[in-house]
Amino acid sequence: MNVIRQLAAAGSGQPALFPDENVSAGTLVRAFDQRALAIRDSYDGRLSSTQLESLTALEKKLSTMSRDGAEFDADIWTDEAVRTSDDWAEVRDLAAAALRGFVE
Repeated sequence: MNVIRQLAAAGSGQPALFPDENVSAGTLVRAFDQRALAIRDSYDGRLSSTQLESLTALEKKLSTMSRDGAEFDADIWTDEAVRTSDDWAEVRDLAAAALRGFVE
């Protein structure tokens, strides 16, 4: 859940809960991909439809952003873009929705 919390707060200006874990956007996305895969493998069949939908939506958005510049250029991964772009605002919203799905 920590990586989803970090994605939900990425670029928001909110002080990091764990400053020693302040990592780049690319690193967060890779960590999320690994955790999402582990969650799916470990809890297959036990995830609610809300949990699956929220994970899938976040995975799709990040996957689209990560496609080797096909739709986005490298600037999407800068600290400035994480703070100001509509795409990262959507990532934060999707991550917040995923968090809600796992804590409710």
